[in-house]
Amino acid sequence: MKRRYDHSLLFLTLTLVSFGLAMVYSASAFIAAEQNHNAMHHVTRQGFAALLGFVFMAVLARLPYKELRAWAPTLYFVTTVSLLLVWVPGIGHSANGSARWFGLAGIHFQPAEFLKVVLLVCVATWLHRNRTDIHNPRRLAGLAGLMAVPLGLVALQPDFGSTAIITVLAGLMFFFAGLRWAWIAVGSSAMVGGLGLLMVAEPYRIKRLMSFMDPFADCGGDGYQVCQSLLALHHGGLFGQGPGESSAKLLYLPEPYNDFIAAVLGEELGLVGVVALLLLYGFFAARGFSIARRAADPFGALLASTFTAMIVAQACLNLGVVTSLVPPKGLVLPFISYGASAMMVNLAAVGVLLSVSAEARQADAVPAPKGAPETTPRLGAHPSPLSARGA
Repeated sequence: MKRRYDHSLLFLTLTLVSFGLAMVYSASAFIAAEQNHNAMHHVTRQGFAALLGFVFMAVLARLPYKELRAWAPTLYFVTTVSLLLVWVPGIGHSANGSARWFGLAGIHFQPAEFLKVVLLVCVATWLHRNRTDIHNPRRLAGLAGLMAVPLGLVALQPDFGSTAIITVLAGLMFFFAGLRWAWIAVGSSAMVGGLGLLMVAEPYRIKRLMSFMDPFADCGGDGYQVCQSLLALHHGGLFGQGPGESSAKLLYLPEPYNDFIAAVLGEELGLVGVVALLLLYGFFAARGFSIARRAADPFGALLASTFTAMIVAQACLNLGVVTSLVPPKGLVLPFISYGASAMMVNLAAVGVLLSVSAEARQADAVPAPKGAPETTPRLGAHPSPLSARGA
């Protein structure tokens, strides 16, 4: 039977990526012309990353997502090894005091981005294989140990933002799986305590937190980016200054094509442009969670719901940083910010979503025997996608 994909999700993804490429060019052209003598430098690299990402998306969309369970151990091993490459001389690449990248063929890869998808696939696989025993303390401790190894490597880079969001997403997957509230409370307490220790372990993180409380009190220091971002948004007003007319990107806002690209967007397209972007992410969330609810099995429901939450949560956190609603986290704006690894990973996640939707449509197209009960639980139709099968 021919696989039928969710065309709405595909259209939303193409729209976000196209919009992102236009914004990367607008935000980077001046700096690229000054530093690289080529105004297309950043958008060309981002376009190549998007092309690779679409290849990953197409492959994963055609691959039955259940086969990811067999690949989970290999993906875990390869990703953990890649996290070590960032410290290898001649291969690893450092910037702003962080060793987060390694280079191959002239492209810098950030393995922490790939870990987001890989570790979530591994946790979903563990939940599937232990679906009748997910409350076993020894098994939970073993899984926590396996997660701690790559997460510890990410924290040492240091990359607090990625460590935090991967940990939270893994916890969210346990919530979707129906873990008992007592275990959720224990896990949440441990997670908050661990992340809190990581935050206070580095003085610069405390300084960032303090500058977040009042960025204009330290506009010349740690609050500089946030101040420039808020000024750009204020300058944009309701309808913006027009495409390409941002002044913040003219060396006022550091690397405006990265984490703070939404500030350039807001200055050029105004509140209307920001709201339009929020609507796109809102529609994306609606499609993603709809796919999760209609998934053919609990494993697909867990993958679809958590990958949707991963993309949408990062968008909300990034926009929260740009508007000074949350402390700086160093997270990109999905599909919009410059960054090869993030683009490829997010498109790969969309590929998994498309695979889940295709499998669900195939299952719906096959009529069930007359009078037979439904044996495929839907996310939201029961207390959890696993509890319906005795978890």
